[in-house]
Amino acid sequence: MTNTRRNTIVLSALLVLLSGSAIGIFRNLNSKAKILIEDNTKTAKKIQVLERQISNIDSLKMEYELRKAMVAEQSKVIVFMDNPTTTYKYLLTMLSWMKRNIIFDFALSDKGKKETTWNEYVVSGRSNFRNLVEFTKNIEHQRAVLTIEELAIGSDGVANSDTVSFSIVLRTHFNESGIPMEELKPKKMPSTDSFYQLFKSRVYEAGRGEDDIDPRLVRIDQAILIGIADNRIFLRDNQGVIKILALKDKVAYGYLYAIDNVKGKAVFIIDKYGVPEEQTLFITNVK
Repeated sequence: MTNTRRNTIVLSALLVLLSGSAIGIFRNLNSKAKILIEDNTKTAKKIQVLERQISNIDSLKMEYELRKAMVAEQSKVIVFMDNPTTTYKYLLTMLSWMKRNIIFDFALSDKGKKETTWNEYVVSGRSNFRNLVEFTKNIEHQRAVLTIEELAIGSDGVANSDTVSFSIVLRTHFNESGIPMEELKPKKMPSTDSFYQLFKSRVYEAGRGEDDIDPRLVRIDQAILIGIADNRIFLRDNQGVIKILALKDKVAYGYLYAIDNVKGKAVFIIDKYGVPEEQTLFITNVK
């Protein structure tokens, strides 16, 4: 074999090896290029999402604040955490919402343990009975989840019939998913138009004074029944004036309750001393 042929064979073998290596390297580079292109595409999409989120960050912040405000104004809300200072401040804030003033003692009870999700407090003092009624109603029905576990009310004596002593055991409930108590907004509470004053004297030693009645009303203890007709009665007062009354018509200290035509009588409900009682007039023959 000549040198020329030998060299040709060697060069041909080298060319084949180099070509194979080049094809392998090209395929490997092509595969890596595809992976890089896919990664770049995914990264570009993520960048677009981030750019949109960044461009909307102000609106997201606004939505977050709005949602937090909506939570704070829900009917009942559990608070994030609690300690004696936060609950004491909340009670004072609640009184300012009520526009009332109650002076009270405030203490942490030893019943609340660290592993519980509530703290227990004792609130005691003296107050006008109406203020106390509104105070307990707001504790139970305002937004923070506070529950009254015990309530004791005592009379403060005849001289202060509108004032009572009280002791309230209440619990403040909290959870990590709640909101700060100071962010709570007041809930509009319907006012109590009237209620029964439990500790105010209802029975009087002396009857109500003349200033408590309308002078135009007839006093049945100073009048006589002279006739009954068509569910009406005819009274003559001490001045000789005839009054005509129907059922439920008012008289001094009460009203006409019933008329009995057969027995010739009229029954009145009179409340002069604090206890409603029946008083009856019978027809008197008038000459």
